[in-house]
Amino acid sequence: MWNTTPADRMRRSLAALGLILAAACSPASEAQPPAPEPTRAAPAVVEASPTPSPTPSEGASRVIGKTDMTLRGKPACRVAFAYAGRPDEDLFWEEPCANVTAKLMTQADLESLGKWDRLDEFARKFIAARPDGKVLYVEGSFSASVYPIGTTGETYEVSVTD
Repeated sequence: MWNTTPADRMRRSLAALGLILAAACSPASEAQPPAPEPTRAAPAVVEASPTPSPTPSEGASRVIGKTDMTLRGKPACRVAFAYAGRPDEDLFWEEPCANVTAKLMTQADLESLGKWDRLDEFARKFIAARPDGKVLYVEGSFSASVYPIGTTGETYEVSVTD
């Protein structure tokens, strides 16, 4: 095929295509049975130990705990929490844990503190859609925030401070 013209290559291609079509369109009585496939040994089954992944929080949403730490050379508080059905998460508040309150709150709780009106439509929808109707509320000496889950599936901070 090295020294053939394009017309020769086209004729050979069409001839091969004609043979394929003739075999495909012939009656079943004329068709040849397919060649048996070579037998292969079954692949060995290797059980791998599962890799640990973040486990979704079972049951209700909860604040897991607070831990004092140093962040950029200053005292800070690590707040660990989980929304029901989601992996545990944490956030960092730039104050010692003694000055930080972290709890789950309902719409009624936020309204009683005058914080509900500071939430945007998406944060309100998130709280309403939660099975337990709660959102993480964190308050320090100078500010307060809630942490709904956004459209990307990640928690985000919404300041509810005056």
